Amino acid sequence: MHLSAKNKFEDAVQCLEMFKARYPQTKLGQEAELRIGDAYYAKKDYLLAAESYLAFIKLHPRSPRTDYAHYKAGTSYLLETPKSIDRDQEYLDDAIDHLRILLRRYPESQYRDLAKEKLKQALLKVARRTYYVGNFYFRTGEYIASIPRFMTVGEEFPESGLADKAFYKAVIANIRLDNIEGAKTAYSALMMKFPSSKFCKQAERKLLIAAKSAEKKAARR
Repeated sequence: MHLSAKNKFEDAVQCLEMFKARYPQTKLGQEAELRIGDAYYAKKDYLLAAESYLAFIKLHPRSPRTDYAHYKAGTSYLLETPKSIDRDQEYLDDAIDHLRILLRRYPESQYRDLAKEKLKQALLKVARRTYYVGNFYFRTGEYIASIPRFMTVGEEFPESGLADKAFYKAVIANIRLDNIEGAKTAYSALMMKFPSSKFCKQAERKLLIAAKSAEKKAARR
């Protein structure tokens, strides 16, 4: 612990590994396993930190410190996720899984509030990533691929700040596919969940124009 305090994390890990090997069944021996994760975490080796916390969970599933291990594993995976949403977010699901496990299994944990905040950050990244992919398909004219992404953002991430815009984009994408019923579905979801959104009137106007155009086309046939 003295070495960790001096930021000599590699030496600290070696000492903790030796201690854990010699006293594996003791309370301090178990604590040493967590401290190894903490040392890697402080060093910003987040994947090694996560692996250490997961090893603790596997070896000591009934330990009173398992909630801490889940919290730190989730946070480690979240920190390993790139800030830029156009880069690979492969560890984001792992972060969400461990944070949700903490909230579901440990209602009295002192880390619940921290876990809720981290989970909120992780879900926001998922929403932003999903919207980014949907918008990419939208801009390239691949509307069929964009619609489920936009609907997912609207339905599953209402607090992301992107949900109402995502529903609006789903309306437009359906209109461009001449799918008036699909546009109506997206518009209804927008109105029901975000009635005061600026996108409601815009979507309504676009939908009315599209519906009239579809009626004229049908009449000419």
